[in-house]
Amino acid sequence: EQMETLRRWVAEGATWQRHWSFEPVVKPAGSLDQLVAGELARKGLSLQSPAAPETLVRRLSLDLIGLPPTPEQADAFARDPSPIAYEQLVDDLVSRPQFGEHWGRMWLDLARYADTKGYEKDLGRTMWPWRDWVIAALNADMPLPQFTTEQLAGDLLPNPTTEQLIATAMHRHTMSNDEGGTDDEEFRTVAVKDRVDTTIQVWMGLTMGCAKCHTHKYDPISNEDYYQFYAIFNQTEDADRYDDAPRMPVVSTEQRLEQERLAELAKAAESRVKEAADANAKQAALEEAQWTVAKPVEATANSGADLVAQDDGSILAKGRTDNEDVYTVTVALAEGRHTAIRLEAIPAKLPDGQLGVGRKPADPNFVVSELKVELLSEAGARPVALVAPRADFSQEGWPVAAAIDGDLKAGWAVSPRLRERHVALFDLAEAISATAETKLRVTITQNYGDKLVLAQLRVSTSDADPASLLLPQVSPAMRQALDALASAQKLRKDLEANLPQLPILRELPAGKQRVTRIHKRGSFLDQGNEVTADVLTGFGELPAGVPRNRLGVALWLTSADNPLTPRVWANRVWARLLGMGIVESEEDFGALGTPPSNPALLDWLAAEYRDGGWSLKHLIKAIVMSDTYRQTSAITAEIQDADPQNRWMSRGARYRLSAEVVRDQALAVSGLLSLKSGGPSVMPPQPAGLWRSTYNGQKWIDAEGENRYRRGLYTYLKRTTPYPSLMTFDGGSGEVCQVRRIRTNTPLQALVTLNDPVYLEAAASLAKRMIAEATDTDTRVARGLRLALIRPLRDGEITPLVRLQQDAQQTFAASPDQAAAFIQSSRGGETALPPAEFASWIVTASAILNLDEFLTRN
Repeated sequence: EQMETLRRWVAEGATWQRHWSFEPVVKPAGSLDQLVAGELARKGLSLQSPAAPETLVRRLSLDLIGLPPTPEQADAFARDPSPIAYEQLVDDLVSRPQFGEHWGRMWLDLARYADTKGYEKDLGRTMWPWRDWVIAALNADMPLPQFTTEQLAGDLLPNPTTEQLIATAMHRHTMSNDEGGTDDEEFRTVAVKDRVDTTIQVWMGLTMGCAKCHTHKYDPISNEDYYQFYAIFNQTEDADRYDDAPRMPVVSTEQRLEQERLAELAKAAESRVKEAADANAKQAALEEAQWTVAKPVEATANSGADLVAQDDGSILAKGRTDNEDVYTVTVALAEGRHTAIRLEAIPAKLPDGQLGVGRKPADPNFVVSELKVELLSEAGARPVALVAPRADFSQEGWPVAAAIDGDLKAGWAVSPRLRERHVALFDLAEAISATAETKLRVTITQNYGDKLVLAQLRVSTSDADPASLLLPQVSPAMRQALDALASAQKLRKDLEANLPQLPILRELPAGKQRVTRIHKRGSFLDQGNEVTADVLTGFGELPAGVPRNRLGVALWLTSADNPLTPRVWANRVWARLLGMGIVESEEDFGALGTPPSNPALLDWLAAEYRDGGWSLKHLIKAIVMSDTYRQTSAITAEIQDADPQNRWMSRGARYRLSAEVVRDQALAVSGLLSLKSGGPSVMPPQPAGLWRSTYNGQKWIDAEGENRYRRGLYTYLKRTTPYPSLMTFDGGSGEVCQVRRIRTNTPLQALVTLNDPVYLEAAASLAKRMIAEATDTDTRVARGLRLALIRPLRDGEITPLVRLQQDAQQTFAASPDQAAAFIQSSRGGETALPPAEFASWIVTASAILNLDEFLTRN
C-alpha cells in the first residue's frame, strides 16, 4: 500500500513542500470567527451562544489578570452587556498592573525562572529584578522584537540602559553547580547549551537537543548547525563561578535617593577636611620640612601588579591584585646623613570611586607584615636595622612595631581609619652617610591575605635628630571632619553592600573570544572541527549588515521572514486563553509535533500579531473580543461526540485554573490578598523540614504580614524543593524551560485546598466576611457563594451548605477543644460568635473554596 502511494505521488508529479510550519505566514481571508465557524460547519457544528454576562466577566478577569472580579462588578456588566461595555471591560483589565503579573507567569516558566542556582547545594541567587522587569515590560506592552532583543542581547546595544542590562538576566537563569570538585567548564558548556535549546524552543517551537550529539538525516538542523548557533552564545563572561559573575547592583528609587544623600554628606565632609587642612597647613609644612622624599628607581610586585612612580615621588599600585603580595622598592638617597625612614600609606582612588589606603574596595585596609630595608652597594646588599617604630595610628591588635618583629603572622594595619593618610616612622640603628650613588631597597611583605595590600605608598628619609621628628598632628577640627567623612563613606559602603546583585550577560572582549568546536557525541571533552558562528540558515539568513552575535540572533528571530516565531507565540497566547493550543504540542512545531487543528486560524492569529506591531495586548484583545471566545461552555451530547477535546472550539473553554490563580483567587475572595507588586520573593507557609539541601545553610522562614498573602508569582522558588502546593497544581521547578504545564487533576490537589495553611487562613477570612456582610445563616451562605462564584445563585443552591454549617456547629459544640484548635490553626482569631459557631463557618467557607466551579475557569 505504501509503495503504491509512492508510485501515485511520482505519477502526479512528485510535488514536494516543506513542513507546514516552515512555510511563510500569509493572512487568510475572513475573520477569526469566520475561520472557526467554517471548520465547525465541516463537522456539522456551529458557534454557541454567548456565556452569561456574570460568567463572561469572571472568565475575562481570570484570563487577563489572574484574579476574580467582585459580584458588584459582574452585576454592573450584566445591567449593560453591550459590545461597547464589553470592550471597555477588556481595555480596563489589560491596563491594570495585575495584567503583567498574570501574563508574566507564563514567561517565567519559559525562561526557567527560580530563586536558587540548582544542583546539589542549590544556594540562593538574586533574580527577582529580572522578574520585575518582565512584569513592567508586559504592562507597557513592549513589542516582541524589543522584548526579545533586550533579553537576548541588551548588553550589546549601544550605551545600554540599566533596564536593558537587567533584561539580559533571562539567560542567567541557567543552573550553576557549586559542588566541590566539579569542573566549571563542564557546567559552563551545559549552561550555554541550555540557552541554545531554550532560545529555539521558546521563540521557534523547535526541539534541537538531539543535534548537540549527532545529525538526524531528515532533520533541518544538523550537528554542525547546532554548534554554529552555539558559537554565538559561547562568548559570554559567565563561567559557572561561585559568585555568579558578572553581576550588577540593582538600585531602587529609594536607595538611589539615599545614595545621593550620602554623597552630599561625603562631599560636605570633604570640604571640611580641606578647610581643616588649609588651617593646619603651617604645622604640616614644619613637619614635612624634616623629610626628603626618596626618589623611586625601581618598583616591583611579586603578584605582577604594576607599581607606577608618580610625580610626587609616591608609588601607585595598579592592575592585578593578589590576596598576598610583596612590594620591592629601590630608592635613591640624597647625599648626606640619614637618621630615620618614613613609610606613608596614601589614599588612592579605588574601582568603586572611593578613596582607600588598601586596594580592596570592600575593605581598603592593608597589613604590612614585615618591613625590611637594605643598603645597596657594589659589594652587595647590607641590612639596615630599624628601631623605635611609631605611627600616627595603629589598628587595635596590629601595632606598627609588628612590622619589624620578624613575625609574618603579625603586622601594622589601620582599620577603621581606612580612607586617610597614615605614616610610620622608624629610626635607623646606625645613621647612613650617602653619596650620589647610594640606594636603599625597601621590601614590604604583606602576608595577611584577602587582598589587604597597600594602594599607594611613599618612602622618605630624614637627617634630623630622631628625637625631634614629629608624627602628623591632627587638629580637633580635622579629626571631626575626618570622622564625619568616614561615617558617610561607611554608610554608603553598607548601603551598596546590601544592594541586590543580579547576574547578567556580558560579551567577552574581542581578543578573548572562545574558539568553538563541535562536541563529538555532545561531550565537551571530545571536540572536533572548529565552526564559525551562524544562525540556523535553513530558516533564513541573517539580515544584511546584522552582526553574528546575540544581537543578530534577536533580529533574526523576530524578522518578518521568520514564519515560526509569530506562529509559536500566537499559538501560545491562544492556549492560555482557550485552554489548548491550535497546535497542542506548543513546544514542538516540528515533524513530531501535533498538526494544527485549524491551520488557517493559526496563520490569521500569527499575521495579526506580527502585522499588529507584535503587540501582546492587541493579540489578546483580538481573541477575547471574538464570538468564539465568548461562547458558553455548556456542552451537549452532540458536541461531546463531535469535539470531545474542544479542539475546534465548538464551545467556550472550561478547565481547572493554574496553580497561582487557584491560590490568588482564594486569597482575593477571602479579602487577604496583598496587591503589593515587585521586590524580593516571599516565603508563605509550607510544611516544615523540606529545606534540607546538602551544604546549604539557608532556611525557609514563614512570612508574616502582607508578604504571607502576596500573589503566587512572588513565592520563593527553590529548584530542588519547589513550593509544594504550587507543584501539586502542576507548577514547575525552574530547572528547565517549561513551555506548557500539562494539566492534571489528582486527589492531592484536594488535600492542598482543604489543609494547606494558606487555604485554611483564606477560609477563616472568608468566614469573617460572610459573618460581617450578612445577618443570618441563609444570607451568609449566599454571600460566601456569590463572592466565590460571581454568578447569581440558583434556587436551593445554598441548602447543602446551610446543612453543613449546622452539622459542623453541632459537632464543634460537642468538642470545644477541637473548635478552638481549628480556629487557631486557621488563624481565625476572636469574633463575637461562640467558638463552635465560628469554627462551623470556617468549615463552610472552606467547602466553598473547594467547589469544582470555584477551581474551574468556565
